[in-house]
Amino acid sequence: MNKFQLIEPDGKIYAELSDRFEEYNSAHSTWNWQSYCLVHQVDGHIVAGGRGIINMGALEVRGLWVNDDLRGSGIGTHLLVAIEDEARNRGATRAMLYTFSWQAQKFYERAGYSEFSRFNYPDGFQRIDLQKDL
Repeated sequence: MNKFQLIEPDGKIYAELSDRFEEYNSAHSTWNWQSYCLVHQVDGHIVAGGRGIINMGALEVRGLWVNDDLRGSGIGTHLLVAIEDEARNRGATRAMLYTFSWQAQKFYERAGYSEFSRFNYPDGFQRIDLQKDL
């Protein structure tokens, strides 16, 4: 029987596992992970930003964030559009993301995303997966 050692992940272990994951997936699919960030700065401080990951022709939006004092100003919409535009420039034709029940589902739906999955956490919160064609 195999025995596994429980360890706290560190940068080296995480990098090694990620490399092995990437190597396997690249050998068996069109895996081509490309990550990028877009930010908006005011006086040298980041006030809005987000991350896009392109893989196998699809965009995954990760970590879209806007300072509280700028929410509702339209900057989040402009940021999301910019992330999607960059993904199109890199060949993506579909987009997906997830948000949590206390976050921004309505915001993403107004941007054309539709729910395709929901996970219910035992403590009452949900993760909502959304998608759209680019």
